[in-house]
Amino acid sequence: MRLMERMPTGIPGLDKMIEGGLPRPSLTLLAGEAGAGKTTFCTQFLCKGAELGQRGLYLRAFGGPPDLLINYASCYEFVKSTYFGQEICYMELEEMMERACQWQDFLDLLKSKIESIQPARIVMEDLSLLEEILKDEYWRFLLKLSHLIKDNAIVALLAEDALPGAAYLTHIAQVADGIILLQNEEMNFTRRRSLEVIKMSGTSHNIGKHAVDISAKGLTVYPGL
Repeated sequence: MRLMERMPTGIPGLDKMIEGGLPRPSLTLLAGEAGAGKTTFCTQFLCKGAELGQRGLYLRAFGGPPDLLINYASCYEFVKSTYFGQEICYMELEEMMERACQWQDFLDLLKSKIESIQPARIVMEDLSLLEEILKDEYWRFLLKLSHLIKDNAIVALLAEDALPGAAYLTHIAQVADGIILLQNEEMNFTRRRSLEVIKMSGTSHNIGKHAVDISAKGLTVYPGL
């Protein structure tokens, strides 16, 4: 039996929970409320790839110029300034919105970028904003996006805000191979961050919520706590 290839996330504690890393290829929804650690998680994931010599593509909605992202990331010990612009390429979703209005246009732009830089890892933040533009075609776009990811042996993270009263966005969850939920809950007048693997196709994983800490070393998961 052929073992599934795994791509380490670079998140201490998490890879042990998911048999060594995210399946390759795969598309994982990373959902969480503000302050839960989504951007830190995504940055850590891409920087781990850069450390291993894997190129990454960071697609953000309205994150501002790349320098702002680099300045934000520089506070973490795992970040090297040489990663950005070399191993990690940056693109704004806003730029795609200005150049496309049909789902196939968006897909063609992304496909062109993938062919150009050949990333092993992709992070997409707030991709759900496209639903307002693509409307009924949004579901078709997600299906084609999933096929594009698989055809190019990519591991992709789709980072989205958790919705009030719901853990994650239904449309993206339906095409995702995995769902990871980050939470920042108030308990006894203090905030407690946690991570929960809701699903991970082809993977035996720890269930339940696990404590999360964010420091200069990045995001760390403590299984069982």
